[in-house]
Amino acid sequence: MDGLSPSLLLEVWEQGAAQPAPQQALLLLGAAFPEESADALAQLSIGQRNALLLTLREWLFGPHFVSGAACPQCAERVELTFEAGDIRAGGNGSVAPLLHVDLAGYAVDFRLPNSADLVAVAGAGDPPAIERAVLERCVVSVRHTGKDTPARQLPAEVATAVIDAMDRADPQANIQLSLTCPACGHAWQAFLDLLPYVWRELDAWAHRALRDVHYLASAYGWSEREILNMRPSRRQIYLDMIGV
Repeated sequence: MDGLSPSLLLEVWEQGAAQPAPQQALLLLGAAFPEESADALAQLSIGQRNALLLTLREWLFGPHFVSGAACPQCAERVELTFEAGDIRAGGNGSVAPLLHVDLAGYAVDFRLPNSADLVAVAGAGDPPAIERAVLERCVVSVRHTGKDTPARQLPAEVATAVIDAMDRADPQANIQLSLTCPACGHAWQAFLDLLPYVWRELDAWAHRALRDVHYLASAYGWSEREILNMRPSRRQIYLDMIGV
């Protein structure tokens, strides 16, 4: 990630601004880990992808997170602060190439979802439809009472069991935050979607960086690259000098 310069980061931000979220993740990781091929990054499980995004986020913006959600009981806004280490899953990051579930007479072999799957189903409809489309892509084979069966015919309870098995096998894909409402005392688990969180931070950084370029280029005539390559502390000194 040493090669991820401010100029390159701005290019990634600009390219990804109109892209769906899975493609934004691949653009970010492709720039941060150029030694990995685009196909290799796309084939990482979502948990493996999130682990790399978490490492990248620490490198760019530090380990401290601030998040929150509305209480489902009383709608009070609940704020939560935590560190990257608090949401980093244990283990060595490896995943089994093939998983299996037996339930209600169904024997299902399946793999974990990856970014290529998410890109492929991006326009599949509402979240339940997208989840089902991803599931069907990831099912390798289904046998029911000894006969091959299409993945689309999986009963809801079997589909749910497969999804639960995916979550257990790839815990970094499903980051849950423990929240307690200070107003009513209700406690619940909230899902943290890491990619949109990181992209919002990148978007805020990009606008600040371009603002700095505008002011310093206007005042001193420096190029965008010269300004972006300055250490932030030095750049801020010049901004202070021109009263920004």
